[in-house]
Amino acid sequence: MNALIKWLFVTFILLFGIIVRENVAQFIPPTPSVEPLSPKGLRMSIPHEDGISLVAYHVKVNEDFNGLEAGFIARDIIKTKNDRWTYEDKTTRLKRGDKIYYWIHVVYDGLGYNLLNKEYVVNDFYNYDGSPVNNNVIISKVCETPSETKVFQTVGANQQLKRQNTCPGQLIFEEDFNLLNTSRWLIVERFVDIPATEFVVYMNTNDNVEAKGGVLHLRPILMRDKYGEEFIGDGTLNLERCTGNLGTVDCKRTGLGAQILPPIISGRVNSQPSFTFLYGHVQIRAKLPRGDWIYPLISLEAREKYTENSSLFCDIVVAHSNGNAVLRSSEGYDLSGYVLWGGAHAINIGQSKIQDNRASLPTKTSNSLWSDDYHVYDLVWRSGRITVKVDGEQYGEQKVPALYDTPVSINLGVAVGGSVTFPDGSVSDRYMKPWRNEKSKAFFEFYQAKNKWLETWKNKDNGLHIDYVKVWAI
Repeated sequence: MNALIKWLFVTFILLFGIIVRENVAQFIPPTPSVEPLSPKGLRMSIPHEDGISLVAYHVKVNEDFNGLEAGFIARDIIKTKNDRWTYEDKTTRLKRGDKIYYWIHVVYDGLGYNLLNKEYVVNDFYNYDGSPVNNNVIISKVCETPSETKVFQTVGANQQLKRQNTCPGQLIFEEDFNLLNTSRWLIVERFVDIPATEFVVYMNTNDNVEAKGGVLHLRPILMRDKYGEEFIGDGTLNLERCTGNLGTVDCKRTGLGAQILPPIISGRVNSQPSFTFLYGHVQIRAKLPRGDWIYPLISLEAREKYTENSSLFCDIVVAHSNGNAVLRSSEGYDLSGYVLWGGAHAINIGQSKIQDNRASLPTKTSNSLWSDDYHVYDLVWRSGRITVKVDGEQYGEQKVPALYDTPVSINLGVAVGGSVTFPDGSVSDRYMKPWRNEKSKAFFEFYQAKNKWLETWKNKDNGLHIDYVKVWAI
């Protein structure tokens, strides 16, 4: 009997250990941001996550590792700085074209995890305060193989092709959000318009747009919390830093009766001031928002919303997942936050009813909500083809028409509701979607149902958090 009890006890311990390891084995150390410093030095960091107690950096320059070597730099970091695990020195001498090989070891919930075989080509330098040194300049070089990628710059109202060559695999844009550089990013402030007509006004406030701890935080808030309940129905909102067309409804609106002001204020940024490109490999590490009828904007958006002589609005979705924990269409399709979408997206506003191709995009369904944790979202865009990945795993590929062969900028934001994203008749955890997409009172109907959806926003992380953005030439 004692032997049987002992055997059962040992079996239980082994099974318990397997279960625990299976639960934690999902942790993947994030890819560090790498900042060559000027006049000399190197900074590397990852954002803090609950459970991390140590990060070790191992680095070589212009020499690859042969196994788990210590490296030219080998440093254990045992505490965070500004909510990041940061290695920094002011002695490492680097020049453009140098290749940094590195691996990191992260202790998470008492267990060690390695991120191996990483490399970084030095193209840009940063001041010690984190601001870029000629960060937007792409160095001309002779490429063995020509790249499909083209990089543009904005000159007045026009986009001009930069004359510098880009080589396949060259990092052409990187942002780690140690600060929000407004010469690189436009903070959008405007009312929305067709085709999506989200239930938000985008504003440039710290409540909605903030770079902190090396992460860009974009958050929605209720308009009543800023201006009061009555303001939504009869107030006039004049956007002082409007980025839309001045003197139009882009910048000023008044609530009147059921035609209320947008009930949500949210945040949105765009790389248009500094970076516009055609074809490339985009990688974004992000944590998506949670809450009914909330969704992220992580997309590539053309400067002109509509193609000439066409009613089609086209964008390229890097990652999309709805904030509803439970959501099904009237046909029974799962539209919840367990489903991830990505790829070439189109909306046709020329029909009597707006048509949207989101249901035909590549998807991946997870056992947990995509908003539960950070994930790495990749999109590779070539002429005629788009490939989407998450956490290194490909989940879809599309053939795309020449309609998409137009320069784009990077668009990041948080949207709520609207006339396209959520099909009429959708059911979210025992209650019907409270507005119809084609009705003029959609804002009003959505806001009237706040007692249903607002509960799902409370004590939840309803913001979009962007750790980094990287773009490589292909």
